[in-house]
Amino acid sequence: MVRHGARLFFAPFFALLTVFITATSFADTLVVSGTIYTADDANTQVEAVVIEDGRFTFVGDLATAQSTAGEDHRHISLGAATAYPGFIESHGHLSSLGEAITNLDLNGVDSYQTIVGMVADAAAKASPGQVIKGRGWHQSKWSKEPSVTVDGFPTHRSLSEVSPNNPVFLGHANGHTALVNQAAMDALNLTYNTPTPDGGVIVKDAKGDPTGILHENAIDLAYPLIALSTDSAKTAILAAQDHAFRWGITNFHDAGAGSTDIEAQRALDASGDLKLRVYTMVSAQDEALTDYWLARPPVIAEDDSRLTIRSFKAVMDGALGSRTAWLHQPYTDDPGTSGVQTFDENRLVNIMNRSNAHGWQINTHAIGDKANTVVLDAIDKATLTQRDHRSRIEHSQHLLPSDIERFSTLGVIASIQAIHMSSDRPWAIDRLGKERIESGAYVWRDLLNAGVNIANGTDVPVEPINPIANFYASVARKTLKGLPDDGYEIGQKLSRHETLKSMTLWNAYAAFEEAEVGSISVGKRADMTVTDQNLMTVDETKILATKPVMTIVGGEIVYQAM
Repeated sequence: MVRHGARLFFAPFFALLTVFITATSFADTLVVSGTIYTADDANTQVEAVVIEDGRFTFVGDLATAQSTAGEDHRHISLGAATAYPGFIESHGHLSSLGEAITNLDLNGVDSYQTIVGMVADAAAKASPGQVIKGRGWHQSKWSKEPSVTVDGFPTHRSLSEVSPNNPVFLGHANGHTALVNQAAMDALNLTYNTPTPDGGVIVKDAKGDPTGILHENAIDLAYPLIALSTDSAKTAILAAQDHAFRWGITNFHDAGAGSTDIEAQRALDASGDLKLRVYTMVSAQDEALTDYWLARPPVIAEDDSRLTIRSFKAVMDGALGSRTAWLHQPYTDDPGTSGVQTFDENRLVNIMNRSNAHGWQINTHAIGDKANTVVLDAIDKATLTQRDHRSRIEHSQHLLPSDIERFSTLGVIASIQAIHMSSDRPWAIDRLGKERIESGAYVWRDLLNAGVNIANGTDVPVEPINPIANFYASVARKTLKGLPDDGYEIGQKLSRHETLKSMTLWNAYAAFEEAEVGSISVGKRADMTVTDQNLMTVDETKILATKPVMTIVGGEIVYQAM
């Protein structure tokens, strides 16, 4: 038992943070003091907050905070650490993150042969027929090309040789391409005469045989191999929740959940095991699921729950890495293609019009400039602008300059992922060419100057969930190796205060939650993220060394570095 007045020192904080317990270790009132950034323009930086019943009841100076809290309270003194509103992941894939933690991690692997070796090791340990899954490979980031490629992608041959008895499914980093081996194709009955799904691509060699590469909607052919059960989805979500808390994430926008994911989320919320705030976008790719939810009002989290289901996500195109992002003009490095349209515009307009009955939000993935134009056209055609619709274009990555003003006029939120610029910009210029890169790619400043609301996330597990890396990409516009010295198109960068808001308050606005979370303000839910360095003042070269050391959700400490 902790006695009155005891102090607890957490060593991994490097003596940064001290907890004083002035009455009992189970006091209902919590005071947090130190350097605290609020993301509230009326009071941008304070030295203390008081938390009661999961909400901020005072925000201001320490003396008044202690007086307000009374004698029976806990006191966390931050020392050299710094606190902010809880970081909100505005675009990620929750169960996929959980799966990525347990499957083969191919992020950062620099050659196809290394991946083949990893699969060989996994196959040697697997039981016959067990599916080997991995995610994160990206052919544009390999140090050398495989000896055999078709359309710039590897074939299944090497994987099939090292894993003849185990199906293999390796998801691309962008989530829009997969590579399967022969055992997987046999299990799926995928052959040279398998019909190609609308909005999908089955890559074939010169003989007409599948190479193992599936793009966009063709990935659905592999669903029987990779589908989660409700129980396995719950396990994945809990693993993702733990990982999110370790990175200071208090709220997660799940971009495109299917029926199994939603069932698992609701079960975890009902049992009280879901501690992470989750804002779910129902996958509009599933027509039956879309019809089911459009006929009902959204599910909005109350004080005793953490799950909100109030939006849909459609997918209009693919990704630059796979050359499936839908462009107005052909790819610079492959003039034979302009990408792939993966969703019908008329169906999108229909969903938008039907969403008005219960006030659903409609969010659409669009990376290429043509995809963004088509989504803006759909919003313009629909009747959304008669209400506070807050439609989002997820990624808003490559735009026609003439479309930027339309975001503002139509009230569309640009849901960006700054870390994609850091990871993709070195090779994206090959896809788009210099003119298109400079005029319309990753144009965050142009969007803000036009009065467009921005949300900022990571697209985890396409990228690591690391909000520190996302912060760095936003303010430096460099790769995580610090290149180039002057940054890419540096005039488009965000300031540090804008970046903090883009990861907190602006993301809350993008989910209709700005009255409840997103800033440290009296009456809001008490979500906080604490880091060992001050992101607002530390030298740019040291930002990436910053570590989250505490995460608080609703006044409860859900992670601390001990």
